[in-house]
Amino acid sequence: MVVRGTPAQVDAAVAAARKAQPAWEGLTFKQRALALEAGLKKLEEDVDARAEVFVRENGKPFSQARAELVSVPKRQRVALSFADELDAEHRVQCETGRTIVTSRPYGVVVSIVPWNSPDILAFTQVVAALLAGNGVVLKPPESCPLTLIDSVRRFAESLPPGIINVVTGLPGEIGDALTTHADVGKIGFTGSIPAARHIMSNAAQTIKGLTLELGGNDPAILLKDVVLDQAAIARMMTATFMMSGQVCMAIKRYYVHRSRKDEFLEKFSAAIDELVVGDGLLPQVTLGPLHSKAGLSRARELVLDAETRGASVSELGTVLDAGVFDDGYFMRPTLVTDLADDARLVMEEQFCPAVPVGTFDSIDEAIGRSNATCFGLGGSVWGRDVEEAIEVARRIESGQVWINSHGILAINHRAPYGGVKQSGMGRKSGLQGIREYLHSQTITSFEQSP
Repeated sequence: MVVRGTPAQVDAAVAAARKAQPAWEGLTFKQRALALEAGLKKLEEDVDARAEVFVRENGKPFSQARAELVSVPKRQRVALSFADELDAEHRVQCETGRTIVTSRPYGVVVSIVPWNSPDILAFTQVVAALLAGNGVVLKPPESCPLTLIDSVRRFAESLPPGIINVVTGLPGEIGDALTTHADVGKIGFTGSIPAARHIMSNAAQTIKGLTLELGGNDPAILLKDVVLDQAAIARMMTATFMMSGQVCMAIKRYYVHRSRKDEFLEKFSAAIDELVVGDGLLPQVTLGPLHSKAGLSRARELVLDAETRGASVSELGTVLDAGVFDDGYFMRPTLVTDLADDARLVMEEQFCPAVPVGTFDSIDEAIGRSNATCFGLGGSVWGRDVEEAIEVARRIESGQVWINSHGILAINHRAPYGGVKQSGMGRKSGLQGIREYLHSQTITSFEQSP
């Protein structure tokens, strides 16, 4: 059972964070990092049991659920490694005396995360905000809260009471209370563009800080010299179909040099056909259900729209149990070719295991079509000549571009991550991701000569 929170409970959570925050801010970054490390160690316990709950509420295969839980403490230790650097004061030359540039936390930070990777996304925000000296109020996703609540409970055992708080509930009932609260200084949000617009409007009332990670429509450009060996195809597969395509930074569109189209489609189709669709708790399953009925309905709409436009649609993979498949929110991995760029499956973030493949003749064409979107989260370029691929990457309008890999497989957690255009604002991860939860303070003295 999960509590259906109220605005009054939001007030209580914010008050608890505000009360605990000054003493927490009074610690050094290194002292806070030591406390947070103790909390991260708690997340290494009971992983298999927690992963089973995660599968049941989310749908992703057990191996992926377990991998997410295992990765959280590993990733967040990277953030803690910046503590010494953050403790160091920066001095700027000043003719009248001294100028010291330091930093201050926002006070109370609200963190709102979605259902697809709640633990990873929440702890990326929460650890950065706490390391920066803030108190935190976290809202888990209403359709998938259990694993995250348990993780935060374990994590919080090593922290001062009140410094991190959880409020569960429906966005329409507590969302405005969280994002308009006068004692909240900053909001970290991962989710949809429409929800972000509403949050921005609410935050504008008191000029709150914002970090937004929104949707993506990541292109993958396969150059003429692309390597299509088994390892490369496997990386493409993971980047496209992990969590049934329900990943913001999944490959959502392929643009393949025309001379390599047939080879790519043959090898990629064969690899897709090895995917097994079914109950995520079964070890042989590699593709679980979509998270909701609404998600499945929308996915079917996108594929139907492609079919009505004359595209070639291939449903691949193996259905493990037809009865389970028909009763659930399952979808076979789907490859779509011969589709115009104005089709919904190309223009929108599909968030499902259906991917369009287009061809190009020139690099300028590939870049132009890749950039013809309101999204700008990620992208990738694939080719044997890495220097050429990097030059192509520089022209892609996105927050990050990977070479010969993509997304989850390729992220450097010491570097900033985030989107441009309508894929978001601000950055997560790395030193910059921690500084998102700090504002600079400049202290300048006037010191007369003796």
